Amino acid sequence: MKVKYLAVIALSLLFMMQGCKRELPYPIDEVKRGVVIDVVRISGTDGVLSAGQTTGDYRLKLAIPKEQGDYSFMKNAQLLAILRNADGNYSTTVAVDNITGFPKEIPIDIADVYSKLGLTAPELGQMLYFTTNVVLNDGSTIPGWTEFMGFNNRAFAGWLVDGRAYSSNVVYAATCPLELDNFVGTFTVSVDEWWGETPYPVEVTKISDTELNISGICDGVCSNDLVITIDPTDHSISFGKQILEPNSGEWFENPAYFNFALSAGIGRVDACDISISFSATATVDAGSFGAVSFAMKKN
Repeated sequence: MKVKYLAVIALSLLFMMQGCKRELPYPIDEVKRGVVIDVVRISGTDGVLSAGQTTGDYRLKLAIPKEQGDYSFMKNAQLLAILRNADGNYSTTVAVDNITGFPKEIPIDIADVYSKLGLTAPELGQMLYFTTNVVLNDGSTIPGWTEFMGFNNRAFAGWLVDGRAYSSNVVYAATCPLELDNFVGTFTVSVDEWWGETPYPVEVTKISDTELNISGICDGVCSNDLVITIDPTDHSISFGKQILEPNSGEWFENPAYFNFALSAGIGRVDACDISISFSATATVDAGSFGAVSFAMKKN
């Protein structure tokens, strides 16, 4: 049976090869060779759009991965802007043309991009993407995105650039302007089931332009508050290890379970519905309880 099975496979492959031969020769001279260009947001620059505003620090870095090899057949690159509206419709424009010399830092004028799109400023629900078109020496253009195929060069995600995965595009979401003063007050918290009974209230106060203090994070049983740091460029949350209850061993009646803490916190604030969400690792001296997720909405 095994011999017959292998014979069937061999015959099938033979027929497939013969079928392919009927289609040859393939018009290889008509195939356009492209160039893989990495597009990444420069660290520390704005990572979101503020609805109704066109100011801010928006900069991208374009680089050609070393795996690309020769790209002398490319005349120049174009920075392509793709706007996805809240209704799902797309529009595109060339934001910056005639880009040569890589790696290259590209500043983005949001007001100019929106003007080219026939608009004045970002609106809630919009997503603004940036990728690159490749213009060849013969004048033809290989698009970095079309509505039919999506983003080009996604297959090269395994390539590395500066120690990270290759990036074919950068996206900016349009959200409400971030005002931490809006986050001061009582929030209702929902947490993973193992944490305890939820929901329960917490009090949030502002410490600085980038920090919020959350009192009552353990539903009133922890001695210390939790301080979270908000990055105003992308509205992300982060925090390191913070001991919330040094005497937690008494809860568990185990001396190895002292110094209950949350660490490695990551998440984001939503400036539109005034909500806070993050996950962190819950630990004691003896080890870790694993990840726990928090979702908070202002009352």
